Amino acid sequence: MSKSYEKMAEQIITCSGGGNSFLTVTNCATRVRITYKNIDLVNIEEMKKIEGVLSVIVNDNAVQVVVGPGVCNKVAEIIQKKLNVPEDTDITGTETGTNVTTTKKKKNKIFKVFSEIFVPILPAMIAGGVLQGLNNVLKNYAVSKAVSAGIGGIGDLTAAQVWLQNNHLLDLSNIIGVIYSAVFSFLAIYVGYNAAKQFKVEPVLGAALGCITLQGSLSSLGSTPGQGGLIGVILGVFVMSYIQKAVKKIVPNAVDVVITPVLTMFIITIFMVKIFMPVCGVLSSVIVNGLMWVLNTTGPFGGFVLSALAPLLISTGLHHGLLPIHMEMINTLGKTPFGAVQVMSNAGMVGASCAIFLMTKQKTVKDACKGAIPTSFLCVGEPVIYGVCLPSGFGFITGSIGAGVGGFFIRLFDVAFSSLGMAGMSAIPLVADGKYLYYIISYFLGAIAAFLLTLFVGKLRNYQ
Repeated sequence: MSKSYEKMAEQIITCSGGGNSFLTVTNCATRVRITYKNIDLVNIEEMKKIEGVLSVIVNDNAVQVVVGPGVCNKVAEIIQKKLNVPEDTDITGTETGTNVTTTKKKKNKIFKVFSEIFVPILPAMIAGGVLQGLNNVLKNYAVSKAVSAGIGGIGDLTAAQVWLQNNHLLDLSNIIGVIYSAVFSFLAIYVGYNAAKQFKVEPVLGAALGCITLQGSLSSLGSTPGQGGLIGVILGVFVMSYIQKAVKKIVPNAVDVVITPVLTMFIITIFMVKIFMPVCGVLSSVIVNGLMWVLNTTGPFGGFVLSALAPLLISTGLHHGLLPIHMEMINTLGKTPFGAVQVMSNAGMVGASCAIFLMTKQKTVKDACKGAIPTSFLCVGEPVIYGVCLPSGFGFITGSIGAGVGGFFIRLFDVAFSSLGMAGMSAIPLVADGKYLYYIISYFLGAIAAFLLTLFVGKLRNYQ
């Protein structure tokens, strides 16, 4: 298997015009992300033909090579080692031919900035969310067993905790609870750290600013811990970057290392506590309450529309633009209804891919289905989107409609996620309020609708 990764990496390098074309190489959950000195040297069409490549997305001087989960990180690592290219995307100078040219760093679009801030946090959220989901199942089971056994609470322990202790499971449950709290109670710190990296501030200062927003002693200053949410932290770090630049201009180099961080933190904390936290607190409430009003007002029909649009957002990478909304909802409400709605994209695409697998006589399509369907059903949706549904054309549309059906029932049952990062069956532990069965029902109704509709349209089109 490692040889196939090596071969894929070498082919990507060849299609890129050689190793000298690369600026950076990194990866996300399903894609190898490459930035180039000159995108014109890259043979995109040949890159799409590489075995194992599901799709190639071009954006300015960057390319996203979709190869699926588990593969993307291995291929990216091989390319990095072969070419000694950095993972850091903050490169502004390049050398082309015999002439040294300076490539102006394009202004980060707000979508890209949010993506770079929130995406690195997802692994921790997946770990905490999945473990806590399993812990919730365990605790619910303990409640039912305690009731049936007539066990009562003892001291500070509830009846369920007594049952867990009697079965040597209480420490396990508490450990999982600690992990969950460590992830979700301190999101402001992680966001502050990543925001600082994006805005060119020492990351630890960004983390410190996020930590400041959580301090219980804020009440003595007329503020509330957590007020302003993650939006306030990002805004604070953004302003901090300008404060730091201004301070550096007036502070002598001899004392820069001491005076600059002291003045920067002191000034930004005043702004944060007295202005940003109160203002962003109102803004955060407006956003979250407004979106919840939309979801509750449109109900299942709104769920249909939003889920039907989700495959389009995912296929273009625009779904990362929703991350701030999901994260703020989790930070404020403890769950995100949008998360469950978006994941119904997975159901529709899997259902459509199953129908295409059944109808097609093309070996290449069948092979793509065999690899993509199990991966997407269990984990992430990109393999079926790029490997099966988009190439078929009509399958992407019928799958999107099926996703809408799943979204209809997700909103009908009011299913939400307590965390992000997973799709398909792996997302079951992320379901909030114990509505696991409702999630499964919605998922399979969406997949079945997509399957039947794709079969019907495929027969009409004589698809083979």
